[in-house]
Amino acid sequence: MVKQKVGRNDPCPCGSGKKYKKCCGIVDDFIEASDDPFTRCNRLMTAVKIKLDEYFENAVKKIRKDAQSQFLRFSVNRTLPPEHESIFSDWLWFDLLTEDENTLAYHYLVENGYYIAPSLQDTLGALSISFPSVYQVEEISDYYIKARDIFLDRPCDILLKEPWEGVDGETELLLFGRLVRIEDESLFSGMVLAVDNKAEQSGFLLEHMEFIRRLLNDTMMNTLKFHGEITYGIFDHAYNKTLVNFNDMRCCEINEEERALLLEKLATDEEYKQLYDSAGFTWFAPSDENRGYVRIMVGESLVVTCADILEDIKKLENTISLLLPGKEVQVISNRFLQAPPPVDKNQLWFTIVKDQETERWLDTPMSELEGKSPRERLSEDGGREQLIEMLNRFQTTRENETEKELIEYMKERIS
Repeated sequence: MVKQKVGRNDPCPCGSGKKYKKCCGIVDDFIEASDDPFTRCNRLMTAVKIKLDEYFENAVKKIRKDAQSQFLRFSVNRTLPPEHESIFSDWLWFDLLTEDENTLAYHYLVENGYYIAPSLQDTLGALSISFPSVYQVEEISDYYIKARDIFLDRPCDILLKEPWEGVDGETELLLFGRLVRIEDESLFSGMVLAVDNKAEQSGFLLEHMEFIRRLLNDTMMNTLKFHGEITYGIFDHAYNKTLVNFNDMRCCEINEEERALLLEKLATDEEYKQLYDSAGFTWFAPSDENRGYVRIMVGESLVVTCADILEDIKKLENTISLLLPGKEVQVISNRFLQAPPPVDKNQLWFTIVKDQETERWLDTPMSELEGKSPRERLSEDGGREQLIEMLNRFQTTRENETEKELIEYMKERIS
């Protein structure tokens, strides 16, 4: 097929409704030949993003709010910092999958790639296969950074606009950004976030991303490309020195002999303490102070583990593997799976949720209790009776069966 020449005053064939000279034809004027490879490559990326922004303006308005919530769901903050807008926009164009499992950039390339300049086609293709990752700086020269992708263990030379003053190769920097390969040069697209590796954030990032990769049962490359919001969220936790909450729940089947063994070992193990019997389970928790919700539940035919932070998840995993070697463990739920629990484990999941909500309620100061928490009131004379009366009174005002079931569980816990 022969590509027909389009006049500068003709309608642009990309369908924007503008004249060609004010649309795709502007590329020739916008991207001038330059001896500066950074400027040329950066202008190519800017031109591509302008085209995407114009072409999908109305479509993005409809999905932007939901897309931003999806992008931020694993980050520390619930609102997008203005300086991170370009990071989000790149994820929106090049990573977020639409209903047909393709990206907006892919759709544009299929529908309009034929009409844009070859240099823009190549740039759009390079951006489409790019992904956000974390790079450890190894050496800094005038116009290049020698770095290594910490997740893929891949070296790269990153082009700079100008010498990076005030930073030398002795500084252990980690850079979060989207590296794009254009015209034999690699440079970052959009905003780059930096954190000093003094607190060994690289180890934190590697450990958490490898755990998530195994959880998703995928390659690290696919995890980075198709779950950029996870990479951003984990880096945000490392940057803010904040622990990641996985809300991880797992279980495995046990027989009567294994149940007796677990109850005996956990009851005599100094690392664990027995808490209570509830909902058909005997509940245990680590003896030392933990930084989140941590439980081992031993039932008639199931042992269940629940933990928030990665360190505790691994500790419980190790405990079960030592006591019940070779047992197959099933993940019921995890925040990073973004999927409901298996149907046959739904009631088990709800039991754990009820216990988590009860723990929160027990530690919440209340005006009805003169500023004390229910747990504090329980240790006082008449406290249990007051709490039961309070829950009964509250239960009569509820119409939702789920809320009623939660209140029944709370009463069981304190009885």
